[in-house]
Amino acid sequence: MPHRSPAGVTYGIDLVALIKGAAAGFAVLVLGGLAAAPLAAVLSPVVWAIVVNAAAFALAGAWIGDATVPPVHGVVAALAAYLLVLPLIFALGVPVAWWQIPVAAVIAAATGALAGFVAGRRRGPVF
Repeated sequence: MPHRSPAGVTYGIDLVALIKGAAAGFAVLVLGGLAAAPLAAVLSPVVWAIVVNAAAFALAGAWIGDATVPPVHGVVAALAAYLLVLPLIFALGVPVAWWQIPVAAVIAAATGALAGFVAGRRRGPVF
């Protein structure tokens, strides 16, 4: 008997949950960037950026819905959140070294995969 995916799931990715997760991660990245100036006096800007990015990518990756392959779904959602905020970073003229873009993408993928894996284990199988 062939495996059937739930409605709206393509290549193991729940498209509706992908959009919701990417939007939530994008919102955390934008709000975290706006809060960076006041909180930079309390925390190091590097520490604040790590906390915001980890929270955003984990939130995006954990929003798995009915995804049949949660780690892959988490990777795609976290990368989508990062790709949504990247044009804003360039448009605002934030100084970014060339190596920071692929490093942030790798961190997003790893965090999203871990969050998707954990969310999938907590949810259980979807058939």
